[in-house]
Amino acid sequence: MTTEQIILLALAVNFVIAVAAIAIPRIRNRQSRAASTDASASRPARTGAPAADSAGARPPSPVTPSRPAVDAGAPWFPGRAEVLNGGLAGGAARESARPSSDAETGLDLRPAWSRWLAEEEARIRRFHRPATIVLVDLSGLERLADRLGPDAATRLIPPIAMTMRRQARATDHLARLGPTLFGAVLTETDEVRAINYVERIRSACDVWLEAGAVMLRLSIGWAEMNTERPAEVALIDAERRLYEERQRSWTVLSRQADDRDVEAAVMSSA
Repeated sequence: MTTEQIILLALAVNFVIAVAAIAIPRIRNRQSRAASTDASASRPARTGAPAADSAGARPPSPVTPSRPAVDAGAPWFPGRAEVLNGGLAGGAARESARPSSDAETGLDLRPAWSRWLAEEEARIRRFHRPATIVLVDLSGLERLADRLGPDAATRLIPPIAMTMRRQARATDHLARLGPTLFGAVLTETDEVRAINYVERIRSACDVWLEAGAVMLRLSIGWAEMNTERPAEVALIDAERRLYEERQRSWTVLSRQADDRDVEAAVMSSA
């Protein structure tokens, strides 16, 4: 071979070696990518994981805002749980633990009463239609309990609640506010129309209250809620009227008790 042929052969060999050095790594990279793609496609998809796009890359996951963890001592320290959860968890736990109605009468209790007054006050400000607060108290129950025992006295409470419910409308709200005290919120009712409800309760209850071994009477106070008289003022007026009627009832009951004692003394002496 001539010198020129040897030089050309060496150049060809070097060219082949250079091409192989460049092509072989690229072929291996493509094979490894294809193998990884096939392996990922054969795996079961995770629930809720974002789907891969056509190039095999997954879209970025949405950023979830971090929430504070519930305190481990929440059941025993509700105040700490309320701070962590915005007050909702602890408040709901207290509401569920608190009885929603009176077991003896089936009427709602003071928390519902406060809520009704606030709701009615807001409704009156918006629609300018009144409501009336009615307070009913049973006077003389202590003397009945002293004479016949507490069981005889407590048996009178459910019939009064039942009478108030029967005489009320479906839209009215009734609650037991104390041992002998009841409250009613008469919606869409002014003070004049509320007197009809008051007199129906009084006439229905006084018949059997006055016929007992101890004279008892209902003391009733009422006041209208309107745009010029908010719930707080109306409640004070109803309580004042209730107190005045209670004082009159005590006077009447004391006089009737004295008359009965005189009659009993005359009968015994005879």
